[in-house]
Amino acid sequence: MYKKVEIESFRGINNLIIDDFKRVNLFVGRNNCGKTTILEALFILINPSNPQLPVNTNKFRGHNIIDETSWRLLFRDLNTDSTIKLSAELDDQNERRSLKITPDIRSTHSSIETTILKEAIDIKDSYSGVSPVIDGLILVCSLMKDEYNEPKKIESKIFASGAGLKISIPRGHKEYLQGVFINPNTIFKDIGKRLSDIQIKKEMPRIIKILRKIEPSLEGLSLGSESIVYCDIGLDRLVPINIMGDGIHRILAIILAISDTQDGIVLIDEIENGLYYTSQEILWDAVFESAKEFNVQVFATTHSIECINAFSRAYSRSSLAHEDDDIRLYRIERKDDRFRVVSYNNKILEASLDSRWEVR
Repeated sequence: MYKKVEIESFRGINNLIIDDFKRVNLFVGRNNCGKTTILEALFILINPSNPQLPVNTNKFRGHNIIDETSWRLLFRDLNTDSTIKLSAELDDQNERRSLKITPDIRSTHSSIETTILKEAIDIKDSYSGVSPVIDGLILVCSLMKDEYNEPKKIESKIFASGAGLKISIPRGHKEYLQGVFINPNTIFKDIGKRLSDIQIKKEMPRIIKILRKIEPSLEGLSLGSESIVYCDIGLDRLVPINIMGDGIHRILAIILAISDTQDGIVLIDEIENGLYYTSQEILWDAVFESAKEFNVQVFATTHSIECINAFSRAYSRSSLAHEDDDIRLYRIERKDDRFRVVSYNNKILEASLDSRWEVR
């Protein structure tokens, strides 16, 4: 799991260091302070040798077109003269991984061994004919563990080619860390597949155990046609879960993302989105329970004071609170190009909320 992250020249962040991560971490702060960018940096570092991940972060924001501007969007102030630098420390074998991302400005790629991406991405018409000045990214990552005598360096590339994207990826490297990024636009995207995976792995009882704390009458879940999830609540027919309310539907989607990423990292942007404030404490109950049950590290963002209050209250009564200091809230402050991080453990957070100090 992550212990520390450093971000330089990535999107709106010129330089930022955050450390002392715990099992469940919540980022708060004003709009445009870099909360989502932090999640994206953590997402890319899950597999820094995969050149598709930076492109995916644009897609998470709803930008599916690939042109010269789309490559520049990743760089601080669109300035491709600077190098994006991301690094992280992990608990596993005192691992440190770092990544440098630079623009690929070459006009031909005939010597590169490539794999065509199957996932459809809209390519702007200007890509037919002469390539633009910037037509891709070069990623160079460095991996250091106790078991390595020296850093292991891996280079990969992604670039526009004709009507699609191509990637050059290293052979022989296999990433052990897994993770998922979800936001309000993608939260339900893979719910059917995740439920199916849980059924195949015979882990449905673990999901039901957590959900019964939200809906005590729940006896089971089933996957119907078109990935519709049905609930058994003791009636003579199964009930579509979305009929039971958007709250439990969203909470199930988050729990499934956590359970399907066992021993990995789950990143949730705007975790409170779509939930009435009275449901947010129930949400955090489920997050704490499932993160512990499936050994997952969670990073989330919010700008809601109700969500922060629910985060603190739910943790205080959870089993995690009695075992260890296992959560952190980070307030991200930005003034011009300077960033500051204020860290709260739960005792400090409780005192701040009781005193009605501003923690957002």
